[in-house]
Amino acid sequence: MSKFFKLLNKGIEYLLMVLVALMVISCVWQVMSRYIFGQASAQTEELMRYAIIWVSIIGGAYVYGEKGHLAITYFADKLNKTIAKGIAIFIDAAICIFSAIVLIYGGYQIVSATMIQISPGMGLPMGYMYMALPIAGILFILYSIGHITTKLKTEVI
Repeated sequence: MSKFFKLLNKGIEYLLMVLVALMVISCVWQVMSRYIFGQASAQTEELMRYAIIWVSIIGGAYVYGEKGHLAITYFADKLNKTIAKGIAIFIDAAICIFSAIVLIYGGYQIVSATMIQISPGMGLPMGYMYMALPIAGILFILYSIGHITTKLKTEVI
């Protein structure tokens, strides 16, 4: 399972790097087109907006998978290790359920409803922007299952 998550993380890292590079290139082109050529590009502004949404949502799933999110462990450190382990498993299970209901089911509903709506700048269906939600939901579920199985295999956290 560890090999799977390493491969998944590497794929997400490359996706995020491409999106950030796309944002930088679009930003440079936006500045050049506005100040050098005298006409702003609507496509690059919209592309940057969509890219930052994808980076934020998919990046959140990646950080959760890497356990790099901010955590205040003051109270958890005071608990019995068995109880702390149970609470940690409960939290990961809650994240899994939330991801299934809100991100995957709700995201699918939004993607389905907005596929007929066309973005003004690039002329793409708006559903592509919202597609980051169900994809992130799948990633959150995979990572939470991985976290739970890891915690169940260890004696204490």
